Amino acid sequence: MTQVSPARSPLRRTTALFTATALTLLFTVVLTLTSARHASALCVASGFSGTWRSSDDRLSRIDVWSGEDCRLYARAWSTCPNDTTRDCSWSSRPKVLQATPDRNFRFFSYNWSNASEVLQLTLKDSAHMSVWDHVDYTSGRKDSFTVAMVKDR
Repeated sequence: MTQVSPARSPLRRTTALFTATALTLLFTVVLTLTSARHASALCVASGFSGTWRSSDDRLSRIDVWSGEDCRLYARAWSTCPNDTTRDCSWSSRPKVLQATPDRNFRFFSYNWSNASEVLQLTLKDSAHMSVWDHVDYTSGRKDSFTVAMVKDR
């Protein structure tokens, strides 16, 4: 009659446990790397990303890009008052584009000393965007206008 040594049974269990742990760890690393690549690809794939231009001096350009945190950032520009061949940024700091349930609609805002301004961006297609700009002045006056923008290629 052959007997199994009691020393071999714990060794097999330890080996099996070690193998299962190693495979689980490997699977977790592969899944994490795949998910990170997929998330990164989704982050960059926004239709809003790019430089958008218009012929309106009040809002001549909007730059939109994805940050490292995968949020969209924007910066608005107007035609410079002293040099109409250039655009002047509204601020040195980018603004976060706020998400909405509608994937083709985003907004961001500026707070000035005499007004609050909200820009609402609506994608029409991959090359066209409509921007509604609404200004609430501290005096009570309100001003709104819409600008058609084209993606810079």
